[in-house]
Amino acid sequence: MMLSYRADERAALVFDDLASALDAGLPLETIGGNPQLGDHVLMDLCWQRGVKLRPAEKLSLEAGWKSGSGSAALRKRAAARRRRAEFTRTVQSALAYPALLFVLLPLCALATMSIVGPAVAIVIAGVYLVLCVLLVVLMRKLGRGDSALERYPVVGGVVLEMREMPYLETLNALYAAGVPIVDAHRTAVATVRMQGLREQLGVAQRLLEQGRPLREALETSASLSKETRALIATGEQAGQLEDSLDRALTRRTEVAERKLRAAARLIGAVAYGLAVIGVASIVVLFYLNYYAPIFSMMR
Repeated sequence: MMLSYRADERAALVFDDLASALDAGLPLETIGGNPQLGDHVLMDLCWQRGVKLRPAEKLSLEAGWKSGSGSAALRKRAAARRRRAEFTRTVQSALAYPALLFVLLPLCALATMSIVGPAVAIVIAGVYLVLCVLLVVLMRKLGRGDSALERYPVVGGVVLEMREMPYLETLNALYAAGVPIVDAHRTAVATVRMQGLREQLGVAQRLLEQGRPLREALETSASLSKETRALIATGEQAGQLEDSLDRALTRRTEVAERKLRAAARLIGAVAYGLAVIGVASIVVLFYLNYYAPIFSMMR
């Protein structure tokens, strides 16, 4: 999600095009499909067009074709990919300004090092080394799904909102394609990275297998945020679970975007402060060294 959004946009176009062809009644052979592949025909059509499918997408397309709603499954996957692409654009735009400042400051120090000396460049390199170490530690914790990240300042709020998104997206995709909620939930739990949430959802999975409704399983296990549980409970009781899952995912995405922008503004303010201090130091040292010969002659 943090890399390029272009692959998601392209995949969405492919999904929509295939859905349009199916709705128009074109024979599978006309659009390159192989009827002998059975329920895997939609996956094959996507692969032919260069789309790398995620596990949940494979299952949802297979289930959608099996249930006779292949075009609907494709359109839902297109909408999900566009939502993912939009979130990635938000991440990139929010981090662009801090990243620019962090790049320009050491370049400025290196460009003036012959005049102001190496002191500023050494200090900046030391600060950047500490920041890199912190970043590596954070990335490793995120890779392990360390729930301690959720209590960290700045990043904790973003992690809390983003941790539910893969689960909600997968559960929504599979349930909308006709996969039974117990099986869809089991697959969705496997996409959760944060250990604490995955353990809670594991408890919910066991309750589902005992025949308990999803809303009760989530409430008993204290899984997900209160907002998400409330949306799912309301939707399930009204017989509109698919719609409530979609609304819950939209809500979490929007809140995550706002918290991400707030975190980026704070990081940007820190970067700006470092840049101001660094540039001021460079300017002062530059003029002190520049006028040093004149001051020595005046003594």
